[in-house]
Parts: sequence; C-alpha cells; structure tokens
Amino acid sequence: MLRIAMDGYRVRQEAFSQAIAGFSAWNIDEETATLTLTGDGGQATCVYQATPIVTYLPASESLAWVWANYAFPALSRSRAGRVRELALETGYQVFETPQLRASPGDMDELCALALHHLQGVAVFKAKGQEPWVCYVLHAVA
Repeated sequence: MLRIAMDGYRVRQEAFSQAIAGFSAWNIDEETATLTLTGDGGQATCVYQATPIVTYLPASESLAWVWANYAFPALSRSRAGRVRELALETGYQVFETPQLRASPGDMDELCALALHHLQGVAVFKAKGQEPWVCYVLHAVA
C-alpha cells in the first residue's frame, strides 16, 4: 500500500504544482477549512477544501496529528480523524499515536498514505512558520 500511495503522491504533487504555478498568494481559513489561492492583483482565485492532517517541527523531527490537536477547530479535527482509520487498514499504530518522532521522509510517507486514504487531489504544506501544517486538499464543487 505504501508504494501505491507514494507513487500517487508524487503524481498528484507534480500535477498540483503545475496547476498552481500561476498563483502568487495563498490563505488558509481554519474555521471553514479552505485554502484560497490568488493570482497577481487578486484577480484569479482557486479554492480547495483543506483538511489539516499533521503539524511538523523539522528541527526536532516532531510530528503531531491534527485529530489530537485542540488548537484546531472542531471541523478540522473531525475531518482529520478519518486518518485514524489507517491504523486498522495498514496495521500501523502510528496513526493512533497523537505525537511521534518522524524524519522529513517519514512525514512524506504518512502524508502520502493520508492523501491516498482521503482521496485528495494533493497535499499542501504550509511551511511559512513552525510548526509546518500539512493539508490534504479536495476540489470544491
């Protein structure tokens, strides 16, 4: 399952990078769980449903699941809770562990598995400040 998830992750991330190349700014609204991308001058916009899945501190290689993080609104924690289903699906108890040590490569693998499980279009990593927050994105109808 990990190989399939990683292959899908690479393809989806590349397609997402190409799709957003023309946008110059982004904004996450945690209350509505959306990511809005805007072009130069605020002209073009694109909106995604954004489910936060993990926070990550690269310096200490510390990863925490959003489902266990009360700093996020209830809507986000509820959506992120679906990631816990992966513990049964994969047998990896890491999905039931609120916080763990993870290398950047481990974080990518966990994000790939979450992306695959949640059937998202891509993972958006907000790295502007620490902790980083990783979101699984879905198209908004």
